[in-house]
Amino acid sequence: MPRTLYIFLLFFSIFIASNISAQSPQEEYLQENIAQHKFDEKKYSELTKDIDFTEKEKKEKKKKKKSNFDPNKFDGLGDLFKFLFIGAGIIVLVFLLIKLATGENMFLPRDKKLKPAVANIDLEKIEDNLEGTDLTDPIRQAIAAGHFPLAVRLYYLAVLKELSLKKTIRWKKDKTNGEYLREMAGSPIFKNMQEITLIFERVWYGDVELDEKDFREIEQGFQSMLFSMD
Repeated sequence: MPRTLYIFLLFFSIFIASNISAQSPQEEYLQENIAQHKFDEKKYSELTKDIDFTEKEKKEKKKKKKSNFDPNKFDGLGDLFKFLFIGAGIIVLVFLLIKLATGENMFLPRDKKLKPAVANIDLEKIEDNLEGTDLTDPIRQAIAAGHFPLAVRLYYLAVLKELSLKKTIRWKKDKTNGEYLREMAGSPIFKNMQEITLIFERVWYGDVELDEKDFREIEQGFQSMLFSMD
């Protein structure tokens, strides 16, 4: 046995032995010899003559009745909830992995996902070259496919395109609609732009359900805006 290991085991044995042999104050008290004294029955009677022991017994019975609750019954619930939580987390993780593997965009509202009839409309590509893109045909495709939220978005992009060409705004893909409105402060068409911006945001980002009649009413506002800029 190596010398260092031997020394370590020696000190460890001494430490354990000292802890076992050491007595706490409570243990020392329990081992003390108890001095015996003669019981004075007369003195005890005088001291306890006014005490009502029946009341104490009633209180003790009530306490016993109230203490019927057994906390040990619920010891297993903590583990149960822990396993349920872990199981739910695994299910969500698997769901996300499946969605990512299939390439489905799950972070857009369901009605905003492009239908097969308009799958060739690439919004990213359009926004990358907005001023050089003709939006007439994509708008017609979206309307024909009944994808009215997409048609509203394309109309809004058409308005931004015209405003950019006329130098009313400075188009940039990552700018917010609020930034465009601030650029148009004081413009004669500011109020109209504010109205169609609100409509666009409610339709595209909200949960507004559009039928063809609703869309045609909205379409008039966008066409009027485009006509006023000719």
